[in-house]
Amino acid sequence: MAQLSTDRQTLVDAAFAILREGGSSALTARRVAARAGTAVGSVYTAFESLEALRLQANAITMALLRDHLARALEACRRGTVEEKLLCLADSYIGFADVHRPIWAALFEPRSLPAPSALTDDISDLFVLLEGVLLETGHASGQAAAVLARALWSSVHGTVYLAEIGSLGPIGRDDVPAMIHALVRVVTHGLASDPTASPSASGG
Repeated sequence: MAQLSTDRQTLVDAAFAILREGGSSALTARRVAARAGTAVGSVYTAFESLEALRLQANAITMALLRDHLARALEACRRGTVEEKLLCLADSYIGFADVHRPIWAALFEPRSLPAPSALTDDISDLFVLLEGVLLETGHASGQAAAVLARALWSSVHGTVYLAEIGSLGPIGRDDVPAMIHALVRVVTHGLASDPTASPSASGG
């Protein structure tokens, strides 16, 4: 992970604290400067935009999420593939619930490339999930990679859509059962029909 200068890191830490307390809507250059004990102009001297600063703060959140899921998987290391996937799913749901402001800030629209620290941690999360799927013995490396991304997108999408109220009558309390059902269908499908594993080309 690339190291930021002390001054830039102070601003990132301030931005992260603001996101944690109030989410993206609370993040302004003035509040960051006040939190960091500096002038507003210094925010734009260190970063090209407030969005660039937010992305660096998002990288802190992603590192926390990566570590949170890694610990959850370690706690379930003696379980079956299904139990490990359920453990990861529950851990993700729990993180989103406990750290909702910084979790939601990860998915704000952006116009800038994500910093390498953020993309590296996302890759690490996919590798974590792929490793569990490979344990089935029914998914090759390429197929596991495709399925890992599909599972991640499905779990995240369900949690996120429930959060913003876009699942109609389905609310937050319905999410765990929905995701558990999805995970069980996937693992049972892999175990019973290996040929159903997705290919890297999507064919």
